[in-house]
Amino acid sequence: MRITFHGAARQVTGTAHLLEIGSHKILLDCGLFDSNRIDLDSPNRQFSFDPLDLDAVIVSHAHNDHIGRLPCLVRAGYHGPIVTTPATGDILSVMLRDSARIQREDLRNANHRNPHAEPIEPLFELVDVELVVDRLQRLPYAKPTEILPGIVLTYFDAGHILGSAMIQLDYEEGGRQRRFLFTGDLGRRQMGLLPDPTIVKDIDILVSESTYGNRELEPYDKLIKQLHAIVARATRLQSKIVIPAFSLGRTQRMIYCLQELFAVHKVRPIPIYVDSPLAMRLTDIHRDHPDAYTPAARQMMDKDPMYFGSKYVEFCATWDDSRRLNYLPGPLVIISSSGMCEAGRIRHHLRHIVDDPDNAIVIVSYQAEGTLGRRLAEGVERIQIMDQWHELNAAVYVLDGFSGHADRNDLAWWFEQTGGQIERGFLVHGEPEGLEALAPILQPHLRNPVVIPDRLATYEV
Repeated sequence: MRITFHGAARQVTGTAHLLEIGSHKILLDCGLFDSNRIDLDSPNRQFSFDPLDLDAVIVSHAHNDHIGRLPCLVRAGYHGPIVTTPATGDILSVMLRDSARIQREDLRNANHRNPHAEPIEPLFELVDVELVVDRLQRLPYAKPTEILPGIVLTYFDAGHILGSAMIQLDYEEGGRQRRFLFTGDLGRRQMGLLPDPTIVKDIDILVSESTYGNRELEPYDKLIKQLHAIVARATRLQSKIVIPAFSLGRTQRMIYCLQELFAVHKVRPIPIYVDSPLAMRLTDIHRDHPDAYTPAARQMMDKDPMYFGSKYVEFCATWDDSRRLNYLPGPLVIISSSGMCEAGRIRHHLRHIVDDPDNAIVIVSYQAEGTLGRRLAEGVERIQIMDQWHELNAAVYVLDGFSGHADRNDLAWWFEQTGGQIERGFLVHGEPEGLEALAPILQPHLRNPVVIPDRLATYEV
């Protein structure tokens, strides 16, 4: 087998790993790089491999850094199958259509600002998304399936988001059976809603993520206690809680956690408003897959016919619904996107609550450097929101342990459960600090030195 790392090598975006097994070429994920959509020199605008050479594409999960260039692949002439889990297939179609819409808006604004410049073309159009959806082959967890002659794919639950999967490929090479495993993005253990990542043994070649390889996050029981205290404060002060959250995964997790507080921990319920049309569509998909959740989560949510919804949860579909929240008295919770506060309706809500010290902002995910969310998390004295400066008087709580990514301890636990004796191991999907910190934790389970590949590096394994 040959592996070439076309993305997410010494970085966390643009996942795309090309496997060559015999005469077959298989691409694992095809994600967007963190790059300006309208930049003509963006790595998103060209492939470092020939899409026409591919025999199959296998998708781990539906975050844009893993699926965002699939329409570009089809647009470039790829005609083969795109394999996903059933839930990932459902989510993928919504995420890619939303991405196409955002591109149209970005390009319209860019072309308007520079009317005499050469018009910029989008990465892909809606019709390309429909072609991707048409090529999807949905495969459930734990069902070995021969996707190409002599190559058997099995998906295992990665516990990261709904539908997320580890990719196992079994094949014969040199007269012996071999097993390759790509973790995709692994989830945290014992987080209430989704099962722990599945344990996989007898691995010969491992490609593992390392996003939080240098971090240890708070355990779930402590996070729930902290969230309890924040809700109790809002009830006491009759104030508002604003939670910036990604529409996929984090929004649904926070709805669930608040419902758990009300139903299990007997916290006095307060209204929850989810202000994101995309989150509303994705939550509908989460309701369609009740078997994906832990028995404890099922037991709690089965009591209400509307998963991720109850008399305390209201979704805001229109701008009028969103604006109405400005005039409602507390206590209440507003969950809105984007998760890093760089776009979307969240900025509108922050602008209205940030000056009041009784209000609270709860950060529940990683905030990239330079974003409004990072500045909030760092507790700066003044922030700029929508071209206006505000005093940051609201209380800011950072509960990033709600992340969907395994931390250093979770990854160490998973590596140990594999049984070791892994022939070759590669670390991807991480910043240099996380990669370097995780390498010595993986090393005892390998027969050869850990490899941290550069982008476009190729290895014979």
